[in-house]
Amino acid sequence: MKVLVIDEEVPYPLNTGKRIRTWNLLTRLKDEHDIAFLSWGLGQVPTELDGIRFLNTGKNLPAMQGARFYASLVGNLVSPLPYSVQRHAAAEMQRAFATALAREHFDLIHCEWTPYMEVARGAMGRYPVVLAAHNVESQIWERYLHNESYPLKKEYIRLQHRKYVRFERLAVQDCAHIVAVSNEDAQFFRSVGGAAVTVIPNGVDHAYFRPWDVPVQPFSMVFTGSMDWRPNQDGIRHFLQEILPLIRKEIPEAHVSIVGRNPPAWLRDMAGSSPGVHVTGTVDDVRPYIGQAALYVVPLRVGGGSRLKILEALAMGKVVLTTTLGAEGLQLEDGVHLLKRDDPRKFAQTAVEVLLNSEALANLAENGRDQTLQFYAWDRIARILDTVWCNPA
Repeated sequence: MKVLVIDEEVPYPLNTGKRIRTWNLLTRLKDEHDIAFLSWGLGQVPTELDGIRFLNTGKNLPAMQGARFYASLVGNLVSPLPYSVQRHAAAEMQRAFATALAREHFDLIHCEWTPYMEVARGAMGRYPVVLAAHNVESQIWERYLHNESYPLKKEYIRLQHRKYVRFERLAVQDCAHIVAVSNEDAQFFRSVGGAAVTVIPNGVDHAYFRPWDVPVQPFSMVFTGSMDWRPNQDGIRHFLQEILPLIRKEIPEAHVSIVGRNPPAWLRDMAGSSPGVHVTGTVDDVRPYIGQAALYVVPLRVGGGSRLKILEALAMGKVVLTTTLGAEGLQLEDGVHLLKRDDPRKFAQTAVEVLLNSEALANLAENGRDQTLQFYAWDRIARILDTVWCNPA
């Protein structure tokens, strides 16, 4: 069947969770379906994606920095759409979408992120539309609101939350099928929309992420993730300010590597003034950093969906220490497959225990890897999406 996928960017290089998920699903379905991929600006297209027809808006998604960024935030105050929807569904994308539909007929429209439902709205009634909801976006903004203390910023977040509640409910009611990444997200979508909902979890490439034969550095921790994503920024700021000092009271030599693209200036400054905090920026391969760490930490307080990063670390046989929210949406039990701690002091205390005696938790790490092998293999997961595409209504 002919499928038009709408997304923000070509899913490459594989340096974000969203790209990794999209890549692994599309590479497994491209030989069975005629897939066209519409995005902002045509990025690097590797040979592994040969067979997919790439369309684009003719320009990149405009960068928003400095005064221009703040002006766009103010301008959004008069829009009924959330800021991210207004930005990603801009006129250039709308025109490119209309052009694609005018040139050929598709059997299905697949939106690879909730904001692009605003683009797909023009096809409602003519095509079945599948929404791949990587998160419950309104839930993320609700969690931002809960954790923000600065009054003016809190009010802006409150407004964005209200807009997303409205937009998300309209979006899920208009589509034929919703793909959720977790049972928790699926429950939300079933409560607010009339469309069918299927859970297609995140996965991991076990041939790529496997136990790494390198010496483990004593008292070492690692966090991996896109550092231009606000939930990751919030979690790492919280870790460096509230948790790491408690760990260092017990283990002064404790150190952490923060691995991921586009770290903000404040994070580099914080690392520069904190011995033992290493911020890498973009790396070609996260596995050496994960492999040499004694503990993988996921101190997230904000977010939705489920974390690919946890699956990758578990597949490499690592002990994972996370918040409950960090492990949300994954079939992983505290004390069986990983460790969950929400209170900063308990998180720090558990980190100390692991760093002082990580070998004692070898069975925990092995159980975590076995769980990913059983439930989170991409080949199995892609077959679920194939079923949705073939039976969207």
